[in-house]
Amino acid sequence: MSQIDVIKEVVRYEQLLRENSTNHVLKGEYLIRDSQYPDMKEVLGVDSKATITNKEVLGDKVMVEGQLVYIVFYLPKDEVITDSPTNKIHSVIFTDKFANYLDLNSDEHNIICDVECEIEHIEANWMNERKVGIDGVLTLKWEMYKNGEFEYVKDIEGKEDIQIKKKDEMLNSVKGEKEIDLMGKSMLKVTMDKPEIEEILKCSMNVHKKEIKLVEDKVYIGCYCKIEILYKGKENKELITLQDDVYLSKEEEMPGISGDMISSLNLNIKDQQYAINLDDLGENRVVDVEFVIRGNVKVYSKDKIEMLKDAYSPTMNIDISKDEKEFGAIHSVNNVEATAKDNVELKNSDERIEQIISVMGNPIITDKMVDDDKVKVEGIVKTAIIYKVAGEELGYGIITGEIPFITAADVKGAKKGMNALVKVSLESIDASIEGNSISVKANVGLTIKVCYKVKKECVTDVIEGPSEVKEKKSSVTIYVVGQDDTLWDLAKKYNTTMDELNRLNELEGNENIKSGDKLIIPGRALF
Repeated sequence: MSQIDVIKEVVRYEQLLRENSTNHVLKGEYLIRDSQYPDMKEVLGVDSKATITNKEVLGDKVMVEGQLVYIVFYLPKDEVITDSPTNKIHSVIFTDKFANYLDLNSDEHNIICDVECEIEHIEANWMNERKVGIDGVLTLKWEMYKNGEFEYVKDIEGKEDIQIKKKDEMLNSVKGEKEIDLMGKSMLKVTMDKPEIEEILKCSMNVHKKEIKLVEDKVYIGCYCKIEILYKGKENKELITLQDDVYLSKEEEMPGISGDMISSLNLNIKDQQYAINLDDLGENRVVDVEFVIRGNVKVYSKDKIEMLKDAYSPTMNIDISKDEKEFGAIHSVNNVEATAKDNVELKNSDERIEQIISVMGNPIITDKMVDDDKVKVEGIVKTAIIYKVAGEELGYGIITGEIPFITAADVKGAKKGMNALVKVSLESIDASIEGNSISVKANVGLTIKVCYKVKKECVTDVIEGPSEVKEKKSSVTIYVVGQDDTLWDLAKKYNTTMDELNRLNELEGNENIKSGDKLIIPGRALF
């Protein structure tokens, strides 16, 4: 019967395998089939949104499917409004689907794939009175993870004279993951100083001011959702915007988590619906909006655990098995903000801007780099602005531009060679008229997760060795301490204990021996 009991524990971890990005070409021709929409005279611009609807691992590939929504703004053919100096503007919505694949490497099994999609470029072109062509580039950003685990020896019990040396290690493990849905509602009312609603051209939403808090066995998430309605007035066909900022929050049970753990939060609009309703006077002055925001919460522990480093017995042979393990570790998750500011010039220098109607922004990361104690991030905010032209029959225009930003986030302890996973979101965007150009200022939120690979030597098993009895060959040895000697190594080599060496040499438990010291050692080593 074994004289030792080995106590083992299992660590579960998440490790980043690689990052990748692929481009998907968007190209299609779309017909205006509904007879309620007039023929097109000129395409002003297009707004677009891409959403991932399905993700699946199929053999040696990861398949991603998604939906595309295009909102095309155009001027109608031969339609002039007599009671207004502006032409009537229309919008029409087209939907499409996309699918893409990522090839897996031969050693990538049981992987987890996080995918984000963003439209890098989009443009719409007039083809004929009922047909519009849309060309663009959709970028898919992939993060490949594996969930792994390994077993290590934490302690040994049993035989009284077994000597144990332990070490402390910082390890991360996935403590919980959960999808949380936030339901939101808003009622936007048109005041009497604005025209009644004839048609809603666009309903846009932006999630910002995200927050997450961890407490014992619970997680709290919250955010604001900014809603903007762009509608066409009934009387004079002017374009008007309505805005609201709705706060949402929710608390969910997550057993096993605590407030000192590391968390990450992704929030996205999953569904939205709106309807025009009548006010008390029977006029179209109310817009009811309902939407769903889906949040993905992931919580990681940052535990300081004890691992067995070495062990021996002065009276019994012990065989120790060690193995080098590679696993993923999270350094930190930081939230910072950056500001993008620049001017967008009009293509037609003869135009004069009377009013900015609406400004939209889509932030994109173009570069990132981990340096000592810093993470540098560069990006652009792709912006589209609807404006009213002064003194022209063609009353509205759309202009697009790219507003650059750069920031260096302070991340204490970050080092070159680590990986930075950066998520970007639009916090706010504003535009103002500056001469014959438009000044755009946007604030973007950055969530920076710094991670790295770790290699650690772990004791994986301890068993009894051959049963021959250890015998000491001399009563005492005078040993001169060498440069790299430690009290533990000497005690193990000479089949004694650190307590015995401390007692004989009156070291009082001090392990800081130095080169040249002379130590009395009972017995001598067995070879």
